[in-house]
Amino acid sequence: MADVSRAETVRMLDGVPLFSGLTKRQLTAVAKLVDHMSFEPGAVLVKEMEVGHRLIIIREGTAEVRRRGNVVRTGGAEGVEQGISRRLATVGPGDVVGELSIIDGKPTSASVVADTPLEALVIYRTRFIKLLESTPQLYQRLLVGLAARLRAIDQRADILG
Repeated sequence: MADVSRAETVRMLDGVPLFSGLTKRQLTAVAKLVDHMSFEPGAVLVKEMEVGHRLIIIREGTAEVRRRGNVVRTGGAEGVEQGISRRLATVGPGDVVGELSIIDGKPTSASVVADTPLEALVIYRTRFIKLLESTPQLYQRLLVGLAARLRAIDQRADILG
């Protein structure tokens, strides 16, 4: 992966709704925490029902968001339970995955798997929590960004529902 400058990282973060309420100074603080990573097709970015340890912002490429549905029992009385996975969405440049789990420490609600070669900005939970502890004013701005995302999801559900 080509090196990405701090200024370019700040510009990318500024375009992400989760960070949309942050000042340039706060975005620069977040940019210092970012790792730039590459993923091959088939790589699991987020695994359903595991506590997430990183927030991933897709820079290039696409990934599929999947959730297990009904459990099916196979192989007779001592069979194996398998969840039927269904596709929820495709995510791409500018989309964020894993953010709720790094904020609340609870398991993720879906898996995210790279469809194509993928370039991403990654922020690990431990770094993110330290940033929040050292900069408490980020909480309000992040809440505004999360609220905007939830409203967008709600609006999409109304359109699709």
